Amino acid sequence: MTKFKKIFISSSLKNRELNAKIAKLFEKKGFKVYLPQRDTPQTDDVKTIFNANVNAIKESNIIVAVLINHGHDLAFEIGLAYGLGKPIIALASNTDYTKDEMIAGALTDITTDVNELLDKVIGHINENT
Repeated sequence: MTKFKKIFISSSLKNRELNAKIAKLFEKKGFKVYLPQRDTPQTDDVKTIFNANVNAIKESNIIVAVLINHGHDLAFEIGLAYGLGKPIIALASNTDYTKDEMIAGALTDITTDVNELLDKVIGHINENT
């Protein structure tokens, strides 16, 4: 069942190593992961990057949001995903995200542990399939 699920990882490029670790964790479990730092065409054309990420969010079944060093791009991606009715499971290092009501309000679930993140995503899928 999980091998058919597509995940979009929304995170800052400042988290490159963590993002790659999260992607690998999900891919080992059979998920198809879209990691923008790896999968979006690296170009100076802003529209190409924008369209690639928007399309990947639309095609994803679930969003994993890394609320560490996050900025405006993550906020937009979460807003788009929420508007499309996508579940958003977040990883946070602390409770700083709660000061961003529009981010906190859009989240389906949240954790502070990478392994628990995987469990929460799988649990959400199992509850909703």
